[in-house]
Amino acid sequence: MFGSIEFYVVAVFIAAAVIGLAAMPRTKGEARTFLFAGELAPDSTPSEAGIVARVDDRGRLDIYRYGLEGISMEGAYSLAVKITGFDVTIEERLTAGSRSAEAASIGYACIDCLASERYHIQYRSEATGRSAAFSINMRPGNEVKRLLG
Repeated sequence: MFGSIEFYVVAVFIAAAVIGLAAMPRTKGEARTFLFAGELAPDSTPSEAGIVARVDDRGRLDIYRYGLEGISMEGAYSLAVKITGFDVTIEERLTAGSRSAEAASIGYACIDCLASERYHIQYRSEATGRSAAFSINMRPGNEVKRLLG
């Protein structure tokens, strides 16, 4: 029985099935979307478009957006955060505001819906056509800086 060709054909088929099941990606689950209002601030020092993501002492993710252009203090900065498993997509939403008002070049928002895990984050600004990607472990004190490209 163990010397027959049929036995080896069945054994190879079972091995291929086991490898195929092991290689299948896990389901990510349902996507959840959260909206966060941000704040704008003026800055007299011009800087390149970029973000700083910092985990505060409470385990929240603070996002600082630098290098905003064409946005006034009467405008608005907000984030739409989509979470699918450990993949996070952050969509920046900007509203220009009045041209006669003081210019804003910094945006800030606090994301408080992430657990104490490691996340893969993609930050996108559709208004400017720029984006950045990074991974961060949600432990207090961790920080990531990225230029938007």
